[in-house]
Amino acid sequence: MASERITTAAGGIVWRNRPGSARPDPRVELLVVHRPSYDDWTFPKGKTDPGEALQTTAVREIGEEAGVRVRLGHPLQEISYPISDGTKRVAYWCARVVGPDDSDRFTPNKEVDQIRWVSVRDARGLLTYQHDVELLETFRALREAQAHRTRTLVVLRHGKAVPRSSGIEELERPLTAAGLTRAKALVPVLGAYGVRRIVSSPAVRCAQTVEPYAHSIDTFLEIDDRLSEDTRAAQVQRSVAAILDRKKPVALCSHRPTLPWVFEALGIDPVELAPGQGVVVHHRKGLVHATELLA
Repeated sequence: MASERITTAAGGIVWRNRPGSARPDPRVELLVVHRPSYDDWTFPKGKTDPGEALQTTAVREIGEEAGVRVRLGHPLQEISYPISDGTKRVAYWCARVVGPDDSDRFTPNKEVDQIRWVSVRDARGLLTYQHDVELLETFRALREAQAHRTRTLVVLRHGKAVPRSSGIEELERPLTAAGLTRAKALVPVLGAYGVRRIVSSPAVRCAQTVEPYAHSIDTFLEIDDRLSEDTRAAQVQRSVAAILDRKKPVALCSHRPTLPWVFEALGIDPVELAPGQGVVVHHRKGLVHATELLA
């Protein structure tokens, strides 16, 4: 019996504060799209390209379908439904518009011929599919807790490095070819979360893991000795506390022995990460609302 074919896709509930709102707690508008080939109203999404991370797919497809730039925030539930040749699985995130809102210059295309910014209430009446309504209800609950606007911290373990037996000084051990390849692969994924600041242990292998991304956004690495292998729990606690105070999304790169203290400082269960893996932490006002593995 042939195995079921799985088609993967990704998208988001794109939101913005209503233009011109001066309220302390401004009203939120959501972006919905009309697809002429299906004559439906839905949230923007699309299929993954070969080898593409779901996070990268979500940001790319939202940009292609609706003409807006976003960064991902709190993850939403995965939706699965049957299609003609198997099953489609779609990953979704809360997606906040970043930079100038270019949706007024939207150009109709063969996939999407209309976009609308609507209230949460109006979106419910407009959406075609029940699974989109369920996504909307999840977003509504997050909105009530202000968790749709969480801050983002990506905690990374450095990529695969040359072994300790190589005779190279510990702080100077570089990444292997596989580690460097993984560092390059992290660039679009960190970009999907809109990471703007990068903090690294002083070890070369940590710095090399995040350097390609730092170069891609034309910024510098912040080297923090408190994230090295030669550290203490109290030092890690202070480093993490300072990072959590930052509004801009941050990536932190450290070592396997140090990461349990990082997770302890965040108040989350420890995660055993392989070289080059990470955990995305969505937090607000000292409370972690969600985590997701960056495989």
